[in-house]
Amino acid sequence: MIAFAGIPSCSAEQHGEVLRHVRLGRLFELMDWVEQGGPTLVPEADRPRSTDSPIREAVKLGNHSMVRFLWESGWQREWETKSLVSAALWEGGAPAIWITKYLLSQGVSLGNVTAFDVFRTHDDELILMALKMGLSVRGPDGFADALSSTGHSKHLLRLFRELRGIYPDLETEGLVALREAVDEGKVRAAALLTWAGVDPRVQFPHDPYDQAEYESEDPYLISALDSVEIDEKALQMLKALKVQITNDLWLRFFDRAGWLHPERLSEVYHWIPNGDEVLLAHPEWAAEITTSMLKHLACWGGDWDVGKKQEAQLKACEYLAYLGIPFLVTKEGHDIRSLRLSFGRAKDTEAVARLFWMIYERGDPAQRERLAEIVRTPKMQSIIRMHDSFLLRDLGLGPKRSASFKILKRDRRWNSDTYKAPYPFKKPEKPKFEDPPKRQPYFPPASVPEPERKGYWDKWSHFHR
Repeated sequence: MIAFAGIPSCSAEQHGEVLRHVRLGRLFELMDWVEQGGPTLVPEADRPRSTDSPIREAVKLGNHSMVRFLWESGWQREWETKSLVSAALWEGGAPAIWITKYLLSQGVSLGNVTAFDVFRTHDDELILMALKMGLSVRGPDGFADALSSTGHSKHLLRLFRELRGIYPDLETEGLVALREAVDEGKVRAAALLTWAGVDPRVQFPHDPYDQAEYESEDPYLISALDSVEIDEKALQMLKALKVQITNDLWLRFFDRAGWLHPERLSEVYHWIPNGDEVLLAHPEWAAEITTSMLKHLACWGGDWDVGKKQEAQLKACEYLAYLGIPFLVTKEGHDIRSLRLSFGRAKDTEAVARLFWMIYERGDPAQRERLAEIVRTPKMQSIIRMHDSFLLRDLGLGPKRSASFKILKRDRRWNSDTYKAPYPFKKPEKPKFEDPPKRQPYFPPASVPEPERKGYWDKWSHFHR
C-alpha cells in the first residue's frame, strides 16, 4: 500500500532487517515482524535506489507470496511502485507473470511498460488487463516488435485477429510487421500475417511513428507489396502475400528489375506467360520502362559485374525496339542529357550502336528526330562511327559529301531484312539434382579365413554402415 503522511518509517537497522527477511525468503519471520508492530516503510532518502525497496526485491526474486504480503500488510513509498510492473516483467517466467497480474489487479499503474513487454508473455489474461488499463500497442516497442521477437507466433496472430476491431492501432502495427517481414525476406512470416488479415496493398508512411510525416501534405507512402525485393524469393513472397500477378503489377516489377536488378529481367519476364503481348498492349508504359533502363546504364560504375548488368539492359532494350516499342517518348533536355551520359559510360559500344540502328529502323519519324538530337554530340557520333558510320548519314549528320554515296543494304553492318534481335529473356533452367551414389558392397579383407568369410558381413556390418 502507498504510505500517507504519519506512517512511521524504518530506521537504518530496522530497514536492513526487513531486507534480510525478504532476500532470504523468510516470510513467516516477516509476518511476525509486522504483527509485533515493526515498520516496513523505507526510510526517507535523497536518492532512493531499487535495492532499498523490500517489495522490489521480492519482485526480483519472483516470490509471489512475499509480494502479496508486503503490498497488503506493509507500506511503500510512491517511487517504489512507479516501475514495479516493468521490473516484474523484466524478470520473465511464470512467477513474474503471476506477480504482474496481481499488481495490476491491485491498481498498480503500468508505468513505462510497453506492448513489447506484455505481448511476448503470451498470457491472454495479462494482455487484456494491460490493454484495458490503457496500454499503447503502437511505437518502436509496440506489437510489431513483440510479434517479430517471438517468431510471429500463431498465438499472438490469433489475438491480433480477435482484437484488431477493438483496438485500431493494431491495424497499423500489423502493416508495420508485414512490411518488415517482406523487407527481411521472411516468407513464412509474411504468409502468416496475410492469413491474419493484413492487407499487403495498403500504403502508409515510411516511418509510421513520425507524427510530422503523418501531418505532411505529401508523405512518403509505401506498402508491403512495394517492398518486395526482386531476388530469388520474390515469387514465393508474392504467393505468400496472396497477390495475383496482374498485368499492371507485372509491369511495375518488370520496370523495377530493368533499372535496379537487370540480372533478373529474364526471371521476372516469365512470371506471366505473355510478356510481349502485355508490353505491346501498354506502349507508353513499356516506353517509360525502356527509357528508364537506358538512363540507368551509368549507375553501375562501382559494381564488379557492371558489364553483365549493362549487357542485360541493352539486350532487353534492343529486343523491345525490335518489337516496335516507341522509344524516347520524352523531349525534355534533361532526359536527353541523362541518356547521353548513360550511353557514354556503356562498356559495349557496339551494342549501343546496334540499338541506335534498331531504333532508326523500327521507329517513326518523331523517334528518329529525337535519336538525332541524342547523337548530335561528338562523343555519341564517335560511338556510331566505330560500328556503323552510315547511320550518321541516315540521321542527317556526318560529312555532307557522304549524302551523295549510294549504299546498298548488303554494305551495312546489319541488314534490316535479315537481322533479328536476339531473344534476351531465356527461361532460367531449374537446377538438376543428381542421384546420390549407390552404396558399394563391402568385402571382407583377405586376411579373414575362408570358413569365416560367409558370415563376416552379417557379424560386422553395423560397423560399416
